Amino acid sequence: MINKNYSLSMWLKKLERLNTKKTVNLTKLKWIAQKLDVLHFKSFIFTVAGTNGKGTTCKMLEQLLLYSGYQVGLYTSPHLFDYKERIRVNGLVLNAEDHISSFQNIELIRQSISLTYFEFITLSALILFKRYLLDFIILEVGLGGRLDATNIINSDVSIITNIGIDHVNVLGKDRESIAREKSGIFRENKIAVIGETNIPNSMNKIALEKKTILKKINIDWFWNKKDNYWNFIHPNVQLYNLPITQIPLSNAALALSSIYYSGIQIDQNIIRKYIATIQLPGRFEIISVSPYVIRDVAHNPDAALYLFNKLDEMHITGKIHAVVGILQDKDILGIINQLKNKIDYWWTSPLKNIRTATKIQLKHAFPIHNTSIFNSIHEAYKTVSMIAKKEDLILIFGSFFAISELFS
Repeated sequence: MINKNYSLSMWLKKLERLNTKKTVNLTKLKWIAQKLDVLHFKSFIFTVAGTNGKGTTCKMLEQLLLYSGYQVGLYTSPHLFDYKERIRVNGLVLNAEDHISSFQNIELIRQSISLTYFEFITLSALILFKRYLLDFIILEVGLGGRLDATNIINSDVSIITNIGIDHVNVLGKDRESIAREKSGIFRENKIAVIGETNIPNSMNKIALEKKTILKKINIDWFWNKKDNYWNFIHPNVQLYNLPITQIPLSNAALALSSIYYSGIQIDQNIIRKYIATIQLPGRFEIISVSPYVIRDVAHNPDAALYLFNKLDEMHITGKIHAVVGILQDKDILGIINQLKNKIDYWWTSPLKNIRTATKIQLKHAFPIHNTSIFNSIHEAYKTVSMIAKKEDLILIFGSFFAISELFS
């Protein structure tokens, strides 16, 4: 029964209690989507999957298309501070009433069919996009690809950022298995733009089976970085002396490549003017200096390696303190090993999340020396803030939940 007096926060609490262990059934999800009339769009659709860099690739796509005058819808996850961040239309979040209305529509249609939180909110995003005359829709895959709720939609261009080891309990324990799941977003006779430099055989096999046209980095398109600029080479365009971006160049180049493979022509002046201004909260985000305070949502070894390289570029003369909050189903030791030669002191704690790593798990994973374990991420950050010198750097990283809990 629908309670018309529910606020958005009440709805979200209701959705968080939905069956998280439900067996994925895209057929039933498609049935609901068909009833809601959100299976087919006139908009051009990008679907973005991968282990890391999905959010930054989506952000670059969205902003370049908006600066070019197009109407754009973006569905991304997870959010940092506010659920409404997940669904944007023309760069703006929608009001609570819009979200509540879409939730009510789904509740009326689904009847007794069980949905997970992500399935429910994916349907909501599609309902909200349907209300606007959008030129483009960008869908970020939540987990994997083949069985992800976003995969009920047939995209025009699919994008794979990279293939790393994460979510092994769902996607498999090796890159071949993970690539197979992510390749589930491929479509027949459609282009898939691949940013992964070491493509697993399973991805090539699925592309062949589905007759998907792969466009691979360093084979079909290229980018290279110089000291203070970078170059982008594509069959449709060659861009030299581009300004360095605030997001990873690999994701900026992937977004550019995907735009050009879609057949869209973007004014090069727009790219040069705006590409260096585009950023995404929580991705090596410098929030203060003297000492530097940087927050990042790196939560797997590949993302931690990117962090190591970014820290190395900064040439910090003082100490580097890491304030870490992470979930127990992540490769905590793998993350630490990528950064152990760069971090001087570790400050960590459990999070206010049922999936958090416990104090015992943190104690076993982090180095014996130079590690302090606290009761909360707030306590950890407050402590290091009091002792850090102006030449030091405080890196706050790990789960999205860590950043949200500390800064909300």
